Amino acid sequence: MFHHFFAPVSPHTHTAEYVGKLLFGLVFVFAILAVLQAAPKTWRKSIIAVFTFLGGIYYAVEFFWPADKIGPNAGENWLTPYQPFVANLSAVVGSFSVGIGMISLLQFHTRAIARQRAGWGNSVALILCFAAMLTFGLLNQYAPHLTIIPPLLPFGPFAPRAQNSHDVFNFLYLGGYANLDAATFSLIAFYIASASYRAFRVRSWESTLLMVSALIVMLGATFGAAITGGIHPYLSPGVENPWANLRIERLSEWLLTQINAPAQRGILFGIYVGGLAVSLRLWLSLERGAYFDKEI
Repeated sequence: MFHHFFAPVSPHTHTAEYVGKLLFGLVFVFAILAVLQAAPKTWRKSIIAVFTFLGGIYYAVEFFWPADKIGPNAGENWLTPYQPFVANLSAVVGSFSVGIGMISLLQFHTRAIARQRAGWGNSVALILCFAAMLTFGLLNQYAPHLTIIPPLLPFGPFAPRAQNSHDVFNFLYLGGYANLDAATFSLIAFYIASASYRAFRVRSWESTLLMVSALIVMLGATFGAAITGGIHPYLSPGVENPWANLRIERLSEWLLTQINAPAQRGILFGIYVGGLAVSLRLWLSLERGAYFDKEI
């Protein structure tokens, strides 16, 4: 039943099955939201904890449960066939979280505009851009050939063609969003340069080692080979030159592979352990925050 209900249906056919699934899904979701909203506040924490635990226990059990070694389902266990169903549920929950974030963002900026807080003009620009991208994004998906701007000069050989919703969306996305995104990330380079200057200032032995190591790595990635090119790798055919290890490109490679890489692995290992601990606290509803402490 679950597989049949969540089976993909083409939205372009608009059959009775597609409309029925859409309406049933909307009614079912809003019914659940109504029940959760009507539930007493003392029950909400338990309800959230139960569904959070059930949502995480599937992946934990499916991963650790031994798989069949022989047969048509070799490499799978009895929970593996339900992965698409659980993934669809996760996608639905994720889409609701995006919607909640959008609503929260709009509420914050509309209040800023109504109260005329400092920088409320930026809030106006954000809401207008949000509405424009949402409107023309939907039109680009469902009505890409809809005429938005008619030809300004309807006669003559140089008359511009009409601009449809696809053209307007490309103008907003490629001409606006993509360029603003590239400009924003290009500014990060200046912040990195400023942070590097503060970090590489020689104030102690540690900062001196950091500066020297960074200088060797940067030279090794650029024109360091030309600086130490006079140190030949071999003294004679088949005999390596031990002084060749002082070539800048070799020093740079040694710092990256023997010093930097192990340190990064140790840092990432600590991050993964911390992420596992946080995940377990969230899964078991042991994490405390503003919602659990104040709203419930």
